[in-house]
Amino acid sequence: MRKFKSWDFEVDLDDPKTYEHLPSTSKELDDLMFKEIGQAYCYMNIWHKNIFGSKKRDGGQKKRVNKMINTFCENRKDHYDDIIWYQEQIYLFQNETENMC
Repeated sequence: MRKFKSWDFEVDLDDPKTYEHLPSTSKELDDLMFKEIGQAYCYMNIWHKNIFGSKKRDGGQKKRVNKMINTFCENRKDHYDDIIWYQEQIYLFQNETENMC
């Protein structure tokens, strides 16, 4: 059991129920992750670049998001058929980016 704590809840990253709301094929998951990456990119680098240009203002979120993107891109080819890996990456990425301010 690997616990993941957010500010208001805790989940088990090894429990498939955690990912029930996500797609279940590699193609759908790949498409969803790139959609999420694109939205985060636009949000941080175009729409709200004044906030995400300073660690003091974004609390280090841009750095965390970029690290997650790099990890995904560097490991994607080795996990393309690993549905749980994909779902976990998307789950964690969405958790990090859903409350961008």
